[in-house]
Amino acid sequence: MKLFKKSDLIIILAVLLAAVIFAAPRFFSSDRLRAMIYVDGELVNTIELSEVNEEYTLSPIEGIEITVCRNEIYFSDAQCKDKLCVKSGRLTGSGQTAACLPQRIVISVVSDKNENDVMTY
Repeated sequence: MKLFKKSDLIIILAVLLAAVIFAAPRFFSSDRLRAMIYVDGELVNTIELSEVNEEYTLSPIEGIEITVCRNEIYFSDAQCKDKLCVKSGRLTGSGQTAACLPQRIVISVVSDKNENDVMTY
């Protein structure tokens, strides 16, 4: 009794190949990512995410923790009630933004490339 037919294996290999093709640009991208941290609308910190070698945590104000890793940044802890900023996840690509509205902190990721998804006038 065979577990897979020949056609099943071909479909599985095709799906795996498509997944590798779509994921490869993310891993081989030479895009230099930069995180901009704003508190009350003022830029307080700029971090070159492409140059981070070791994970670390910073606290721009009391009660907020931001974790910085190679090519990603995220709110790891917050003292606000709903913790939507923590639930927003890891920022790993250009144009992504996370905000803690009660504490008025915004993290924005930008890159050297000017890649606009949509322009609105």
